[in-house]
Amino acid sequence: MHRPPAIFIWSEWRTLIAAALLVVAILFGGGGTPAPGSELVVELAAIAAAIAWFWLAYLRGEAIAPVRDGSWLVALFALIAIPLMQLLPLPPSLWHALPGRGTEVEALGLVGRANTWMPISVSPTRTFASLLSLVPPIVLAIMVASLSRGQRTILIICLGALGILSALIGTVQLASGNANWLRFYSDTHYGFSTGFQANRNAQADILLISATAMIVAFWQAGPSQNNRLLRAIMLAGAALLLLSIIFTGSRTGLALILIPLVVAIMTLVPKKALLGRKGLLMIGAGLMVIGGSAYALHGNNRVNKTLQRFDDLEDARPKIWEDSLYTVSQTWPIGTGVGTFQSIFPSEERLEYVRPNFANRAHNDYLEFVIESGAVGILYLLAVLVIAGIRIIKLNRKIGHEGFYQAAFVTGSFLILFFHSIVDYPLRSMSLACIAALCAGLLSGSTVDDVESEP
Repeated sequence: MHRPPAIFIWSEWRTLIAAALLVVAILFGGGGTPAPGSELVVELAAIAAAIAWFWLAYLRGEAIAPVRDGSWLVALFALIAIPLMQLLPLPPSLWHALPGRGTEVEALGLVGRANTWMPISVSPTRTFASLLSLVPPIVLAIMVASLSRGQRTILIICLGALGILSALIGTVQLASGNANWLRFYSDTHYGFSTGFQANRNAQADILLISATAMIVAFWQAGPSQNNRLLRAIMLAGAALLLLSIIFTGSRTGLALILIPLVVAIMTLVPKKALLGRKGLLMIGAGLMVIGGSAYALHGNNRVNKTLQRFDDLEDARPKIWEDSLYTVSQTWPIGTGVGTFQSIFPSEERLEYVRPNFANRAHNDYLEFVIESGAVGILYLLAVLVIAGIRIIKLNRKIGHEGFYQAAFVTGSFLILFFHSIVDYPLRSMSLACIAALCAGLLSGSTVDDVESEP
C-alpha cells in the first residue's frame, strides 16, 4: 500500500492527538510528586486525548486501537494490575500476617480497629495517586502502538524538537538568574539548567533521549537533496542538546553522553558506511565539533561549576541504599504499595544516618520498586526486559527499515533510563514516564502497516 510522505502524516488525527499528549507531558509533567497540580494537568490531558481518540475513531468508523500484540498488551496492563491488587481490602487474618505490619496492628488495636479490612498498601491514598499517574503513559503507549511506522517517526522528531525547546529554556534560565518566571517549580535545582523539569537529572535525561532522537532521525532522513536542510537542522539540534547537558550539572548525565554517540556510530555500521569516505568524514567532523566545543567552553564558569561536582564524592546515596536494602528485608516478599516509599522509609532509616534533608526517594529506582512491589515487582521487571529485548532484536534485523531506526532510538533511550535508574529515579518524572511509554509503543509488534497489508 502506498504510504504518503511523513510530512503529510501530520494531517492524520491519530498523530495529532498522540503528539499533543506528548507535548503536554513534557511541558507539565516534570514536577514529580511535589507538584501534584501540574501532574493533574497531564492526567486530565490524557483523559481528554483518550476521549477524543475514541470519539474520532467512532465517527470515522475506524478501529479504536488496532493493537494485536498479546505479550505487549499483557505487560502494559500488568503494570496497572500491581497497584490495583495492592488497593484491594484484605481480611484481618491476611493483612495481619503481612511483613512489617506489626506496628500498624498494635496502633489500630489501641483505637479498636485492628480487625478492620486493610489493603496491602500502607498508604492507599499514595498508591491510588500512583495508579492515576500511570494513566498518561498507558494512554500514550496504546496510541503510539496504534500508529504506522511513519507516524511513529514523526513523534520521535517531535520529541527531539521538544528537547531543543527545553534546552533553550534552560539557557535562558541560566542567563536570567534564579529569580525568573521560567523556573516553573519552587522546589528545583537553582543555578543549573532544568528546562521544563524540576530536577536537573531529569532534564539531563530529556536532553540525552532527545539527542538520540535527532541522531536517529538524521540517519533515517538519508542523503537526499531534498533533506539536506532538514538533516543539517537535526545534526545542529543534536549537538546543542549534548552540549546543554553540561549546564544541567548532572554528573550521571555527563557520563551517559556516550550512549547517544554509540547509537550514532551503530546506525552507521549496518549501512557499511562507517569505514567509507563519508563515514570517516562524519566521524572526523563530529570529533572536531566536540573538541572545538570543549576548547571554547574551557574556563567557562558554568562548566567549571558542573565539573566541580565530580570533586564532591561524599554522597548520601550509599547510606540511603543500605537502609533501603534493610527496608526490603523487612517488607519482603509482598512490598508496601506503589508510591509508599516516603511513608515507610523514615521508620526504617538508621538514626546515625539521619540528615537535615529528607530522603524523598531511594535514589535507586530498582530498590524503591522492590520495596513497594516486592517479588511481583522483580518478576515484572525481568519480564519487561525479556519482552523489550526480543522486540529490539527483531526490529534490528530490518536494516534500513523505519523499524530499525526506531529500535536504535528505543535501545539508546532504554539504556539511558536503565543506567540512570541505578543512582536516581528518572521514571518518577511523568515526562520521562511518557517518553518510556513512547518507546514501549514503538516496540509494539503490530502496526497499522501490518493490519492494512493483511488480506
